[in-house]
Amino acid sequence: MRLITSLVLSCLLAVAVSAQSKKDIRLYKIKGVTETTVVYEGGKEVANYRSEIKKFDKEGNTIENITYNRDGSVRRKEAAKYSGKDKVEELVQDVNNQKKNDEDNDDGAKYKHTTSKYNSTGDKTEEVWYNEKGAVIKKELYTYNARGDRLTETTYDAAGKVTRKTVYTYDAKGLKTDKKVYGPGDVLQKHVKYTYSY
Repeated sequence: MRLITSLVLSCLLAVAVSAQSKKDIRLYKIKGVTETTVVYEGGKEVANYRSEIKKFDKEGNTIENITYNRDGSVRRKEAAKYSGKDKVEELVQDVNNQKKNDEDNDDGAKYKHTTSKYNSTGDKTEEVWYNEKGAVIKKELYTYNARGDRLTETTYDAAGKVTRKTVYTYDAKGLKTDKKVYGPGDVLQKHVKYTYSY
């Protein structure tokens, strides 16, 4: 179970980090973004909390990323130092407060095999995860708007059934404003709102 949780968290963190482009962060001189998460169960709001804070340098690199649990405690803290575009140092403190450097930071997976497809503009349109025998475990499809901003992310299980759908919305500047996550049957599970500091 811990392995599955680690993999899911790794995938979610990767999506969250890549959702706002460095180009937009530089263009609008964004110094940070705060994620506020609203969790729904049975159609009713059960939690509303600050779930993540990211800070950026002037090049748009993420220099600090802190994720929080519902109770406000720190789940994970990442800090990075850059020399131009090159990451020269990274420090990760996980939920157990164990410090790890980038070389030691393994997601715990004993086996990982993925394939990806991209569109003509270089945006990832498909990613497929396989088990050790080569059978498909999970598949994700991605769609984009004309600016190249991700609009949807649909996750399918091994049988081809939709298990999760994430829909992103953007403001007139192209900055992400909302992320809605739906479970099977298009039931809203989570709504994340983004606010920017300039």
